[in-house]
Amino acid sequence: MEESQESKPVKREEPKKPGIFSRFKNRLVRYKRVLDVSMKPTRDEFKTSAKITGGGILFLGFIGFIIFLIYFLVVP
Repeated sequence: MEESQESKPVKREEPKKPGIFSRFKNRLVRYKRVLDVSMKPTRDEFKTSAKITGGGILFLGFIGFIIFLIYFLVVP
């Protein structure tokens, strides 16, 4: 007589996720790496980026003002 072998369910243990302290520490290490690579812009680079940013803000404000005028004239 043959004995039937019943397969037992195998419990698989999932690997533990890193704790909150370890995740926080890893994030700080990544931030530090970015700060180590970054550098302070020169005066010319800063002026150029400030001009571009200011121009973009003025352009978006102008577009918003035009939309406001159109809305104001169309909707009484």
